[in-house]
Amino acid sequence: MNGDKMPHREELAAAVAAVRAAGAVVRDYYDGATAATYEKSDGSPVTDADIAADAIIREVLTRHFPDDAILSEESRDDELRLEEARCWIVDPIDGTEQFIARTGEFDILVALVENGRPIAAAGFQPATGVLVTATDGGGAWLCIDAAPDRRIHFDPAAMPIRLGSSKWFGAPENDAIMRAVAERLGSGAARPATTGFSPRLFLAPRALDCMIGVRPGNDQTMAAEWDFAVTDLVIHEAGGRVTDLAGDPFQYNKPAPRNRGGLVAAVDSPTHAWVVAAIEAERGESWQDV
Repeated sequence: MNGDKMPHREELAAAVAAVRAAGAVVRDYYDGATAATYEKSDGSPVTDADIAADAIIREVLTRHFPDDAILSEESRDDELRLEEARCWIVDPIDGTEQFIARTGEFDILVALVENGRPIAAAGFQPATGVLVTATDGGGAWLCIDAAPDRRIHFDPAAMPIRLGSSKWFGAPENDAIMRAVAERLGSGAARPATTGFSPRLFLAPRALDCMIGVRPGNDQTMAAEWDFAVTDLVIHEAGGRVTDLAGDPFQYNKPAPRNRGGLVAAVDSPTHAWVVAAIEAERGESWQDV
């Protein structure tokens, strides 16, 4: 992550400053167990820590790039962002349920997208201090405490491919689909995760080679843009691929900031192609009957 020649160096520095500043406040709330919890209109929880982190991230990003738009889970959506080529996509706490349950499995996610695709991203886990970053064309990097930054590049998946899903991406209702896809690949499906789409899921010791988001039926809406943008760029820069079930890349800063079409996130291109083909074959045979 070092060097003046890294693409989008200033944007990445702002993203890192934002997640670290927000992380310090979130960690204070977490350590003191002082964050009150509220219910949003959709029934999901939000805490004082989410709200504080959102304000800090906005302040840092606006100070560095006052002309850029911002789309955050915890702020009112300003549709003027649609007129801008650059938009910061922010999840002040990805994993609020885990924050409340005090598991430590939550992250602060900040990504800058330009013309619909992420170009700089930072994901920070306040409970451990693990920082994951990426820039378009500059690679993906891991930083832990004061240790030197380490380039992330995924080892190719070994056979059998290790497949996984998440309660946020269709599990457990997609168990039959996951078993059928795993059978086509001669693989086995892992126990569904209870966390979201964090880049940490794919770091060593790696438990998954491919994360699948799929639901029975036709509605393949998976999550919001802020749930995907950071991990999308990290995986691509580490040698993997992230697409919908048809193999198409996700677009960001859309009028309705939801990611539709399912999810296939794999650590390398061959694995991604095999999984997409297996899902398509299963979809053609029995999609509506599962």
